[in-house]
Amino acid sequence: MNILKKPLLIGLIVISSLVTIFLINSNSTMFEKKHEKIFLKSNNDSRLDSISFFNSEGAEFFLSDFKGKVLLVNLWATWCAPCRIEMPSLDRLQKILGDDNFQVIAIAVEKTDISKIIEFYQEANIQNLTIYHDKSTKSGLYAKATGLPFTLLIGRDGKEEGRRDGPWEWDSPEVLSIIKKLKEIN
Repeated sequence: MNILKKPLLIGLIVISSLVTIFLINSNSTMFEKKHEKIFLKSNNDSRLDSISFFNSEGAEFFLSDFKGKVLLVNLWATWCAPCRIEMPSLDRLQKILGDDNFQVIAIAVEKTDISKIIEFYQEANIQNLTIYHDKSTKSGLYAKATGLPFTLLIGRDGKEEGRRDGPWEWDSPEVLSIIKKLKEIN
């Protein structure tokens, strides 16, 4: 009887190991499928290190200043209706997930005075996003953006993980899940 139990036990161990491996791989595949639904593949021709912008106090920043964090970088403008519509969801995303490991960076890419951007933040009750402005409008050129709004997902290493043309609901469960996973694995 003992002889019969040994192969059965070994078979159960092998099967449970295979099921575990399958579940781990399917979770990774599900993450990739969700990721691909929202974000397009990264563009290797983009020059993210060249993107510079200023805060409302006039201090200059580069994306490399935020290395070590997962970033959702959104290029937008006050004159862009879809951009204005999605800004509250970016603000909520920053409120929900913003911490030492993740930050939403919304950069107004327009030649207007920064006072217009401050005014919009007040009108739209944007409270969780820092005001950033690229008056040169070169951010879009360096990111290889095709229009506004344009969003980049950047890993802790400063490399682009994905991109999205057009507006999105940035505090949706799908986006929250992608960013949480990226914070864990990146």
